[in-house]
Amino acid sequence: MTISWETLGTVDPRRVVDARVQLHWAAQAASSPARQLLEPRPDSSEQCFRWASMPRALAQDLVDGVWPFRSALRPSTPALLLLDANDRVTAELTLDGRTLEELYAWLDREIPRRIGRALLQPLQRPGEGLPEHPVSADESFSVIDAAAFSEVGRWFANAHSLLSGIAQSNANASAVRCWPHHFDIATLISLDPGSPGESARSIGVGLSPGDSPGDGGRAHPYFYVTAWPYPKDRELPALAAGGVWNTEGWTGAVLETPALLSAGPGEAQAAAAESFMESALAACRGLLERPEEPEKHEEE
Repeated sequence: MTISWETLGTVDPRRVVDARVQLHWAAQAASSPARQLLEPRPDSSEQCFRWASMPRALAQDLVDGVWPFRSALRPSTPALLLLDANDRVTAELTLDGRTLEELYAWLDREIPRRIGRALLQPLQRPGEGLPEHPVSADESFSVIDAAAFSEVGRWFANAHSLLSGIAQSNANASAVRCWPHHFDIATLISLDPGSPGESARSIGVGLSPGDSPGDGGRAHPYFYVTAWPYPKDRELPALAAGGVWNTEGWTGAVLETPALLSAGPGEAQAAAAESFMESALAACRGLLERPEEPEKHEEE
């Protein structure tokens, strides 16, 4: 698998945390138009983003109207964007010096012009479970550490490239989506397509840009591969490229920032990420293999 990769680690990972959390909050505003204006889906994926390479932004699905648009969040230079059907920027609001409420107010002004009518209700504000940050108390966003925001953008761009390749090479894989509440970008591989209920087997493959409090304690980005249902009482295989198994709260293979960066720059990081993914996917498939049922013999 050949992927496009931008070197990570030119910025101290500790500096990236604040940029990532600010963007996590801005993503709640950027995701609010589709939450109200797109048809609800069973998996709530109408709220999700995809990575749009041309504007280097997380963009939602197209909202129809007088001027069809996608709501988007650009990590660097950090801004809310409104894109047209070809991902060209038609309006933008930079985050620096703005409050969260100002982001919503800007969308409240811009969207009615594009859909040709007033919004039926105010755009939905974020709920509970988001990481703590002063912007949640209506303090202004600060993007003075521009390099840290650029690093977040590189993580998402690399993850999109890596995960898109995995989705294309695995049958029954979902589109690569970024889920605004957890801010992770992932694809889900169904091993039992069409099977109902929680017993249906699947493998989740993604990137978390860092955990919210209580989600495992990893402040820095990490790639993950998880098997569902979580394997119990099974020996967990060794993983390539410094990957480890998380067993607290959830079971899954993890490639953390230090292990990835230790591989070296550029292509060496890409090779490590691919090697980890290959071993983790094979491990999870093995853990989900159903034991063969004993043959039934007719009674003589």
